[in-house]
Amino acid sequence: MDWFEHDDFWELTYPFMFPVTRIEKAEKDVLSVLHLSGMETGHILDLCCGPGRFSIPLARMGFRVTGVDTTGFLLDIAKNRASLENVEVEWIKEDMRKFLRSGFYDLVMNMFTSFGYFQNHSDNMIVLANVNKSLRQGGKFVIEMMGKETLASIFHPVTDEETDEGLLLVQRHRIDDGWNRIENDWLLIDNDRVLGRWKFSHWVYSATELKNMLLEAGFSNVEIYGNLEGGPYDSESGRLIAVATAG
Repeated sequence: MDWFEHDDFWELTYPFMFPVTRIEKAEKDVLSVLHLSGMETGHILDLCCGPGRFSIPLARMGFRVTGVDTTGFLLDIAKNRASLENVEVEWIKEDMRKFLRSGFYDLVMNMFTSFGYFQNHSDNMIVLANVNKSLRQGGKFVIEMMGKETLASIFHPVTDEETDEGLLLVQRHRIDDGWNRIENDWLLIDNDRVLGRWKFSHWVYSATELKNMLLEAGFSNVEIYGNLEGGPYDSESGRLIAVATAG
C-alpha cells in the first residue's frame, strides 16, 4: 500500500490536518473557486474530496456533486457531515488514476496539494488526462497546491509545531531527485510517547511545469494564479493555482 492508503495516517493527523478553522475557510474558498472557473450551475467533481470540505457547501448551494477519495476514514466523515446537513453528494471510494466519466463534469476541483502522490510521473499524467476526458468541452479544472517556488523560499530541513491538542509534530524534509520530489518524515509525540511516525513523499511542481503537464494532458488553455482570489503568481504567493480549460 502507498502511504496515503493507510487510514491510521489520516486518523491520527486528522485533528491538525482538518481543524474546524480549515473546514470553515472552505466555505469562503469555494466561492472563490466558482468565481475563478466562471461556474454558476452544473455537475462538479471534487477529486480527493477528503472529509467533504468543498463537496458539502457546493451541494448546499445546489450543485450536483461527486466526491471521490481513496481513504475510507475520510469518506465516512464526509458522509456523516452530509447526512447531518441533509445534503446529497455522490461519494465514491476510488483511486484517482482509475476514476473517469467521459464528458460528464462542468468543473473538477483538486485542492490542498492532493496531487503528485504517485511515485511514477506517468501515473500523475494519467490523472490529468482522465480529468480532461471527464470534463465536457470547455469545462474547467481548478488545481491548488504549494508551488516549488514557494517551497524553495521557505524550506527548512526540520520543523516542529504544537498542535491544538497539545501534541508535538516534528517534521523532517529532504529534497530529492533534483527538486522534483520532497521526502517527509513526520513524528507525532504526546509527552514522551510516540503516537505515530510516517514517511511519505510527493512531487513538487513549478508553475511552468504544472502548466506544461496540463497542456500535455490535453487541456486547451491554462491560467496560473497565486491565490484563489485570482492574484498573480509571484514571490508573495502562498499557493499555486491553475485553472485549465478542457480541450
